Amino acid sequence: MEFNEVVEKFQQLVIEHGLPKTDMALFGIKCPYCGKSDRIRQLEDPEELGAGIEPEEMKIYSDYWKNLTQAGGFIGVCKFCQNPLKIYLKEGKAEGLYK
Repeated sequence: MEFNEVVEKFQQLVIEHGLPKTDMALFGIKCPYCGKSDRIRQLEDPEELGAGIEPEEMKIYSDYWKNLTQAGGFIGVCKFCQNPLKIYLKEGKAEGLYK
């Protein structure tokens, strides 16, 4: 599967389940797609999600999570434009996942 297809399927799963479940904004980190700096949320590690997601979908989320976080950083989403992001907390920045 092509990388952008993986990102798109991950994005659909995040939107369908209203992730992240925690609503804590990472202020000061700017979305590279829409420019908002108050709508970035870090997505939960698959082990933190628990109930509410079917086991099959949880496996998909977990596989995508591992694939997208291999190179370090965290995965997040802009709750304004719904695009998935690679988040670097120490550097205070986000990068788009789509290539």
